[in-house]
Amino acid sequence: MNNENWDDIRYALAVSKYGSLNSAAAALGVTHATVLRRVAAFEERNGCRIFQKNPSGYSVLPEANAIFSAMESVEDAVLSVERAIVGANRSPKGHVRITSTDSLCQIVLPRILNEISLLYPGLKLTLLSQNSHHDLSRLTADIAVRPSIKLGEGLVGQRAGTLSFGVFDDGFPNRKWMRLDGALSRSLPAKWLKANVSPDEMTNGADSFLVLQQMAASGAGKTFLPSFFGDADTRLKRSQDVCPNIEVPLWVATLEEIAQTPRFAVVQKALVERLSEALAK
Repeated sequence: MNNENWDDIRYALAVSKYGSLNSAAAALGVTHATVLRRVAAFEERNGCRIFQKNPSGYSVLPEANAIFSAMESVEDAVLSVERAIVGANRSPKGHVRITSTDSLCQIVLPRILNEISLLYPGLKLTLLSQNSHHDLSRLTADIAVRPSIKLGEGLVGQRAGTLSFGVFDDGFPNRKWMRLDGALSRSLPAKWLKANVSPDEMTNGADSFLVLQQMAASGAGKTFLPSFFGDADTRLKRSQDVCPNIEVPLWVATLEEIAQTPRFAVVQKALVERLSEALAK
């Protein structure tokens, strides 16, 4: 299979997954026109249509289901080869991509990554700030610094400490609860809210604890925040009336297939050591 054929498959699978050209383009980091051109090239080269365009976006034609099943098998095989190649690289130098939440990326990790860079100048580190999880099996990132009850399938890692949460507001009584939206809706604090707070007690929300911090400081409502920056904000008061004990393990994890790759092992070990120190303060 040449690169052009593989690229066409990647683009078609992205449209199938996301349901629109724009969403697929955003996921692939290309333009809308590029995705449209690649899908058209696939259909023209193979003499078949695979998508139906409708008002809500693109859907796979029923007669193309077998084609997509085969394409998914090709994708799995290609990604497996790519992971094996990455895992076989024994050099302690090179590029390492670290994904984590926006709050850890902005408040804790920049200093830690700078320290790691000074110790290992042969490494090139990239910090990917995103509250939704990168799929490491697709090699969109190499190491995840992730608060989670447990690691996902295929991941190995170490606990770097515990993230505790508190309830914070601007100090005025009777503030409503702010919603935890987007990726935060799957968090333990969001599950507590669902079980303990009625909808009429809720107000505006956000998909970022950093944004919720600013909203709470402006008087928009009360919210859960990670204690490591909620307690440090002098504009906020920690609630003494509502004190649910919510703690989540913080993991530094990578794919089992590449865990012994020297550059990943070095960075993973350094992250665990320094995060443990930072969260213990």
